[in-house]
Amino acid sequence: MNSRILTQLRQMPGEIAAYYQDLHTGRSWGWNAEADFPAASVIKVPILLAVLQANQAGLLSLDQRVSVEFRHHVGGAGVLFELHDGAEMTVMDLCRLMIVVSDNVASNLLLDLLPDGAMAGLFRGLEMHRSLLGRRFMEQPRPGHDNRTSAFDMGLCMAALARGEILDRSHTNQALSILRRQQFREKIPLMLPPELSVAHKTGELDGVRHDVAVVEVPERPYVLSLLTQRGGHSWDVDRALAELSLSVYHWHSGD
Repeated sequence: MNSRILTQLRQMPGEIAAYYQDLHTGRSWGWNAEADFPAASVIKVPILLAVLQANQAGLLSLDQRVSVEFRHHVGGAGVLFELHDGAEMTVMDLCRLMIVVSDNVASNLLLDLLPDGAMAGLFRGLEMHRSLLGRRFMEQPRPGHDNRTSAFDMGLCMAALARGEILDRSHTNQALSILRRQQFREKIPLMLPPELSVAHKTGELDGVRHDVAVVEVPERPYVLSLLTQRGGHSWDVDRALAELSLSVYHWHSGD
């Protein structure tokens, strides 16, 4: 971390937590990284990994077809609630929609398909001790029943994925390929060189703007996990996160 990054962290329009890790050297730093934050939609990355783990173990087929009925519809992000009653999707379709457009209906359907204890087991295996999936998407949070995480936990998750420590090579490539197609690119990737591949997931709630990423610099990728809460206007926070991301990229690259 250099003085510019430190200044940007201090001047962020809202409370920020950050975690960086160089995947080549293991060098890392954090800022408020173990603080508890609302997870918002970045918690969908561990859901994706749990689904792929279940497929890898032979417990769930990615080709299985799922009927999306009106009773499954919830609001928020996504497109499935716009479709007709009984529209059919494969499990892989649901995975893509959950990540690429952050579809909440797809996310809840995937949670229904996961084996009991799959999410808790994933968190435990990755030592994501500050992460909790306590409710379905668009359910009202209650004490002890919310979705929570930390910048450190999400950084660990993204680093373990990129290193192939969670899934075999085929499933790792599937996960990263989906994350590269994330359509909301107004935070970590926004100001980076356009040819640079970024596998990431954003998350938003009122006052909350998150992005967690593997920035795939050739030969020397890195993880950047940025969580914010109690922020100002969303576009101001997003712009500040994009500027911070660019500073981290230049520092990482030795510019």
